[in-house]
Amino acid sequence: MKRCVIIGAIAGLALGILVFFGYVITSWWVCTTLLDCPGHWLPYLLIFLIGTTITTLLGVSAAFILRRLYDFAKVDG
Repeated sequence: MKRCVIIGAIAGLALGILVFFGYVITSWWVCTTLLDCPGHWLPYLLIFLIGTTITTLLGVSAAFILRRLYDFAKVDG
């Protein structure tokens, strides 16, 4: 069980980094052409950290739930 949760955490973290790094880069790129944008990098970092944390927790939760469902539905004795 512990191995599945660790794999879920790693998968969630990797997905979070990938998606939210893309989001931050795209936001920054769009913001460079606008006149009214944050003057500092802190909002981008906060969105990145919040998003990565949420996807990591979702990965752990999904791995835990799926493992429990697998154990519940297992029919081989």
